Amino acid sequence: PPSFVLFCSRADAIPRSYLRYLINSLRETFDLPGTPIRITLREKANPFAHKRKRPS
Repeated sequence: PPSFVLFCSRADAIPRSYLRYLINSLRETFDLPGTPIRITLREKANPFAHKRKRPS
């Protein structure tokens, strides 16, 4: 089946309903009715996490 990889900083925070929305949108966009679609969520480290916040 077609596979898509999504890079995010917090994969556990993405609701299942949003993943279903993405899958259905991909099916509609690429004309793949009834085709199983695989979505893999990969977490990347936040490149700005080490920086301090500026004082206001």
